[in-house]
Amino acid sequence: MTNKQIIVLGANPSWQKTLFFESLTQGKVNRAIQEENYSSGKGVNFCRALRCSKLANSTLFQFAGGINGERLCKGLDAEGFHHTTIKTESETRCCITCLDKAGNMTELIGKSSPLLPEESSAMLTALYTVIDQKPGLLAITGSLPDGSNPDLYFQTAKYASAAKVPVLIDALVTIKEIMTLPGKMILKVNKEEFLKIFPADNIKTAHKNALHQFPDKVFAVTDGGGNATLSYCGKLFNYTLPPVKVVSPLGAGDTASAVMAALYAGGSVPEEAFLQSLAAASANCETDIAGNYSPARAAEISKMITIGTIPLEGSV
Repeated sequence: MTNKQIIVLGANPSWQKTLFFESLTQGKVNRAIQEENYSSGKGVNFCRALRCSKLANSTLFQFAGGINGERLCKGLDAEGFHHTTIKTESETRCCITCLDKAGNMTELIGKSSPLLPEESSAMLTALYTVIDQKPGLLAITGSLPDGSNPDLYFQTAKYASAAKVPVLIDALVTIKEIMTLPGKMILKVNKEEFLKIFPADNIKTAHKNALHQFPDKVFAVTDGGGNATLSYCGKLFNYTLPPVKVVSPLGAGDTASAVMAALYAGGSVPEEAFLQSLAAASANCETDIAGNYSPARAAEISKMITIGTIPLEGSV
């Protein structure tokens, strides 16, 4: 375990309801065979996975309001998570996930409301205080509440950069502005998101474009059960994952972010940190709670992941 905290900004948490079905038919009455209700959102899932990993400790920074916000915070307290919560006038969203026995997932994302200027200001003040204490890493995860000022993410990353605190970003907000900041930084997103940020006909070209624009950054890209890719310092790595029995893929990306952040903060090279994070994400898919996984199972899966290099010059 690292001797420093990982600070997690999870600005848009949710009260999560996950419904499991034998099968799911659109336009018909579907009766669940199992239901799970718990605190969630990318930041929460990140912290849950980090605790499972036992690689580092975390402090979650989030906004919460209304009845769902109360449920969220009570759930976090019950799980023993350390969190700093800025109360909002608006209601915290509720998200519903539907899963069938085949592992197919349908997500219904609740609407959230814009943050008030004073709420964002209070969050920045809280974050600046802990960044001044030199945590091991700052993670910026997920979306902002709908319609909120995106400057919150940039100002947070800018302050961390000035303090020489490494940053991991698992978000799409003001990404290219943030990537211009100096210092150690990982962009960890899925393939669809990466191709939106760096438009290209294929993943190799997207990585080449990313490295051309930001040669000192690390780019980690997942693709569900498909091949994952990682690039930094002019190198491109390809990861082939073994098949797993999927119970729920919810939180797999957040699990990958958490494990990669902890290992990177602890000094692991990016390609090894990403391999272990992919194994943890796969193990998460075998559980019914987002961000929950067995480190022992992840260790088994890590031995089945193959890693290769892709020349950045020439054809794909």
